This record gives sequence, C-alpha cells and structure tokens, in this order.
Amino acid sequence: MKKSKHVNELHLKAMDIAELAFIAQRKGKLDQAKQLSKEAFTYERQAAMLLLNDYDIEPTRSVLFRSAACLALDFKDYREAERMVAFGLSGNPPPEILEELRELLISDIPIRSTKPLSISLSQRRPSAVSLPVTAGAV
Repeated sequence: MKKSKHVNELHLKAMDIAELAFIAQRKGKLDQAKQLSKEAFTYERQAAMLLLNDYDIEPTRSVLFRSAACLALDFKDYREAERMVAFGLSGNPPPEILEELRELLISDIPIRSTKPLSISLSQRRPSAVSLPVTAGAV
C-alpha cells in the first residue's frame, strides 16, 4: 500500500473516532470520551509517525503531529502530547502551524512542579592504596 494512502486511511479513522469522542463528551459520557480519544490518538500517532522523517511533506506532517498532540491532551496524557509537539516542531511547519504547536506546548501542557535536585560534583577521592612489595616481584 502506498504510504500516502495509508496515512490518509489512518487519519480518517482517527477523525471518525475523535468525532465519536466529541459526541460522547457532549453527552456527559466522560469515560467513553476518554477511551475514544485514546483510540483516535493511536491512529493519528501512527499516521504522523509514518511521516516522521519526511520533512518535505508539509504542512501535512506537522498538522498530523499537532492533531495527535491535541488528542493526547483530550485524555490528559501530557507527556505524549509533548512528544507529538516536539516531533511537529522538529520539521518545517508553516508559520501558522508552528505557532499552534508552540501554543500547545506553552499553554496547554502543564509544567510539572518538581523539587529542585541538589547534586554535588565534588567527590571524595579515595586515599592512596599502598600495596606490599614482595621480594622478587617485578
């Protein structure tokens, strides 16, 4: 199967499922919406990853990664959303998609608050070890 046809099929499947997720969300069926968003994300990620190294296929490549990131945000998988944004940014997205990817990263993906890590680069050197010298040893 031709790559572009496969990408299109995966993307269309993802969008059909994403629409079902949206409908479930509107009906208040949050668990169902979350599950459908995960399923849609799986297909959209597959489509995007097929174009991972095809930097000349823009804006399709970056749009797919942006879409996958948005789907990951729907079910609060922030790390996966961040990965998809990073893949999208690593290509050559047109200015408007570039701005949308940056906006997702800055405003929609929460920064985890972590305690600062304290490390020391100084290390105690082990004291010199003296080995006994025996007669006849060379």
